[in-house]
Amino acid sequence: MFAIANILICSLSGVFLAIPYDIANPYESISRILLFNPPASLMRNLHYWSAQLFLIFTLLHIWDHFKKQGEKKVKRPVWFRLTISILIVFFVMLSGFILKADADSMQARRILTTLIESIPLLGNIISYSFIGPESSFQLLYVHHIATATIIIFILIYEHARNIWGSLHVFFKSLLLVLLLSFFISAPLHDNLDPVVKGPWYFTGLQEILHWLSRPAWSMLIVLLLLLLIYFIPRLNNFKEKFAKKIIYYSFLAYIVLSFIGFYLRGENWRLIWPWNESYLEEIWLPNLERLQFRDNLEEIPKGNFQSVFNRQESCLMCHNGMQGFSASHSPEAIGCISCHQGNPFAIDKKNAHHNMVLIPGNLADAARSCGTANCHPEIVTRVKLGIMNTASGMVSVDKYVLGERNHPSKLSHIEEIGNSPADIHLRTLCASCHVGNPKTEYSPITELTRGGGCLACHMNYNADASKQLANFNNSKTKTDFDFKFHPGIDLNISNNHCFGCHSRSGRISTNYEGWHETQLKLEDVDINDPKYRLLEDKRIFTYIQEDVHHAKGMLCIDCHSSYEIMGDGNQYMHKEEQVKIGCEDCHYRDKPNLADINNLDADAKKILSLKQWAIKNQQFIKSKKSGYALINTHFNENDSAFLISKVNGSLHYIKKQGEFCLKDDAHSRLSCESCHSSWVPRCISCHTEFQPNSVAYDHLKKENSKGKWIEHAGNFDAGPPTLAIFKIDNKTHIKTVVPGMVLTIEKDELFNKKFYKPERFYAPASPHTVIIPEKNCKKCHLNPITFGYGEGQLVYANTDNVSKVRFVPAYENLYDGLPADAWIDFLSTRTDRVATRDYIRPFNTAEQKKLLNVGACLTCHDENSQVMLKSLVNYQSVFEARTRFCVIPFSE
Repeated sequence: MFAIANILICSLSGVFLAIPYDIANPYESISRILLFNPPASLMRNLHYWSAQLFLIFTLLHIWDHFKKQGEKKVKRPVWFRLTISILIVFFVMLSGFILKADADSMQARRILTTLIESIPLLGNIISYSFIGPESSFQLLYVHHIATATIIIFILIYEHARNIWGSLHVFFKSLLLVLLLSFFISAPLHDNLDPVVKGPWYFTGLQEILHWLSRPAWSMLIVLLLLLLIYFIPRLNNFKEKFAKKIIYYSFLAYIVLSFIGFYLRGENWRLIWPWNESYLEEIWLPNLERLQFRDNLEEIPKGNFQSVFNRQESCLMCHNGMQGFSASHSPEAIGCISCHQGNPFAIDKKNAHHNMVLIPGNLADAARSCGTANCHPEIVTRVKLGIMNTASGMVSVDKYVLGERNHPSKLSHIEEIGNSPADIHLRTLCASCHVGNPKTEYSPITELTRGGGCLACHMNYNADASKQLANFNNSKTKTDFDFKFHPGIDLNISNNHCFGCHSRSGRISTNYEGWHETQLKLEDVDINDPKYRLLEDKRIFTYIQEDVHHAKGMLCIDCHSSYEIMGDGNQYMHKEEQVKIGCEDCHYRDKPNLADINNLDADAKKILSLKQWAIKNQQFIKSKKSGYALINTHFNENDSAFLISKVNGSLHYIKKQGEFCLKDDAHSRLSCESCHSSWVPRCISCHTEFQPNSVAYDHLKKENSKGKWIEHAGNFDAGPPTLAIFKIDNKTHIKTVVPGMVLTIEKDELFNKKFYKPERFYAPASPHTVIIPEKNCKKCHLNPITFGYGEGQLVYANTDNVSKVRFVPAYENLYDGLPADAWIDFLSTRTDRVATRDYIRPFNTAEQKKLLNVGACLTCHDENSQVMLKSLVNYQSVFEARTRFCVIPFSE
C-alpha cells in the first residue's frame, strides 16, 4: 500500500513539474525552478522523495513475498511480468535521475548506455530505443513520463487489483513526503564538484563496473539474478531456500558496495573518509535547506541573470553590479560559483553561502575553483607538482647542509616535512615562500606577499578595488560590507607578483632591477637618495647595475613560460630542472628552432587567443631544452625575430649571439651567464645557532612552535660570479655559482655536537644581471673570485728566472684555514661536500694551473694581441713558444 501511495504522489507531482520543465534545456530549467519558482521546487521535491520511497517500499514488498512464499500464489505469466517489472522500476528511477542533466546524470547516462550497448547483437538497438541519441533527452523523457510509468500502473493493477491503495496510507505517505520535501531539497549537482556519483541505488553497480574488465559481465549477473527470481516458484523447498539465500546475500553485498560507492568514494576513485573531505558534506549529510517561499518574486532581477554552463545562479540577486572582472572571469563568462562555490540554487544568504570559498585559488581547494572541469584542471595538477609548490630543492639542500641527508638531490615536499632541526629551520625561516602557502586575507599583491596559489600570479587590484579594500578594513561591520569592485583575475602578471618570494635567497627580483641588499639600518642612510631603496620589510638596498633586459622594459614572464612557472606535470628535484628556456633560444647563432601554430598545445593556443598575438603563417621560436614554443616570439622570413611583452604588448627585437660568443674551442663549455653576468650577491660567513627551547613562528602550521634558529649574517658583498664544473648527462659545462651556504653552526642539543669547522657550499646561480660585455679576458683569468679563492689579489712574479703566483685574500681565515668567502684553497682540489648539487664541483688543481697560466700571459700581453688570439685556437703552440721572460708559473 505504501508503494502504491508513493507512486501516486510521484505521478501527480510529476504532472505539475512537467509544466516548467524544459526538455530542450533541462539543467537550466531546473536551476530556474529552484531560483524563481518555489511551488515548482516543492513539486520537484515531492516527486523526488516519493520516488525514493516508492523504490524502497517496492523492494520491501518483494522481500515480503519471498518471506511469506507469496510467489507460490501468483500465476506464472503474472510472475514473469512482475519479474520484468523490477527492470522497469529501476529504469523509471534511473531515467528520472538522468533527466536532471547535471554532471551526475550525464555520467549515469554514459554508464547505462555503455552497459546496454554491450549486449550482443541487440545492444545498440535497445539503447537507441530506450535512451535515444546522446544529444537529446526527448525519448528518455517520453518513456519516463508515459511508457514506463503506464506499464508500472498496469502491473500494479494486475498484481494488486487496486491502483488507489488505502486513503489513510496515502495521507500518511503524503505527510512524510511533504516533511521531507520541505526540509531536504532534491539534489542538483553544480557541475563543479569533482565528485560525480549516480543515485544511491546505482553506485553499487558503479563499484562492480570498476572492478570488471568487461561491462557485459555485469549485465550477465543481472540476467542471472532475474532468471533466478523467475524460477523460484518452480523450485522445491530446498532449492527455493538456497536460491533465496543467494538473492539475500547478493542484495546485502550490493548494499555494502552502494555504501562504499556513495559515501567512501572521492575524486579519481580514491577511498576516503567522508568527514575528512568538506566537499562530501552534502552527500554524507543531506542538504538541509528549508524550502523558501518569497512574497516578492516579482522583484527578483531575472533580466540580470546569464546562463552559465547551462545553469543560472542566485548570486547576482544580491551581488548584482559587481565590477573589475576580466572578460574571461566575469559572471557572464563563468558565473560566481565557479570560483567561490556555495549553493547557486539557494535564494537565502545562509544556504547560498553554504561551503563558500571566500578566497578561491589556494592550492588546497583549487581543484574546486580554478581546476574544475570547465576551467583549468590540468594546470592545477601541474602547479601542485611544480617546484614552486613542492620547494623540493629548498628542502633537500637544507637537510643536506644541516647533515640530515647524505646528498642534496631527492624529491621532497615542503608540506611533508617533520620537526627535525633542519625541518624547523625550513618551517620558521623558509616555508612561507611556496605557492601552496594559503592566502587568508583580502589583500593586493605587495612586496610582502607570500603564497596564494593561483592568486599569487593572477590577481590584480585596480584603483577602485584598492580603495574599497581600504574602506572594508576600516569598517566596523565587515559582515554586511557591500562589495562592488572585484579584483581582476587575468594574465597581467607584473614583476611585483614575483617580488615577494624572489627578493629573498638568490634575490633574483632585486638583482634584475639592479638592487643589492645591504646591512644598513634606516638611520644610516638618506632614503630619499636614489641610490638607496627601502623595501616594505625594512631591508635597505643599494643600486649597482640593472639587467639589460630590465632596462629595455622586459618583465619576468616575457622570458619565463607557463610550463616553467606552473610546472609541466612532472616533479623536479631542483629549480633549474624545471626551467625550460635558455639564453641561446632567442639569442641564436644561425637559426633558432621553430614551431608553427599547428604545433602548439591547447594551453598555448588559449593564451594566443586571449592575447590576440596569432598572425597568419606565424613561426615561433622553440626552446631547445624542452621543445615548448615561446608564444610571444615571432620569427620572420628575413632571418629576424622579435618578442612581444606579455603585459604591455611592447616589441623587443631579438639580437643574435655576439661576435665573441663561443667562437673558439677554449671557451666552448662556458655558459652565457659566465661572461654576461655583471655581478651577483655574495653572502658569506653566516653564523647559525639553534635554540631548541625558544619559540618561533611556524609558517606551515600558522602558529608559534618550539624550536628557533637564529642567523647572524656575515658581509653582504656583490661581485662577479665564481665559475664551476657542472657534469650533466656525462657532459661537462662551466657555469656560474655563488656562495650558497657558507656557515658555521653553534652548539645544538638536538644535533648533540658542536660545529667549529665552517660548511662551505656554493650553489648554482642564474644571476639575472645580464650585460653586453666588452671582451675582457682579465675579468676571469686574473680574478681570484672566478677560481673560488674568494675576494683578493693574484700576484705574479718572476724572480731569479723562477715564475710564481700567489693569492692574497681580502678576508681573514676562519677555523678551517680558508678565507671567510673562499670555496677552495689556493691550488688545492676539494673532494668533500662542496656544493648544493651533487653534479657541481670547483676547479681541480690541474684546471686551476691552466687558468692561472693564461692569467700570467695576460699580465703582459693585451687580450687582443696576436699572442692571445692565437692561444684561443692553439694554446699549446703558444705555450711551447714562450721565452725566459714569460711569467708562466706552471709547466705543462
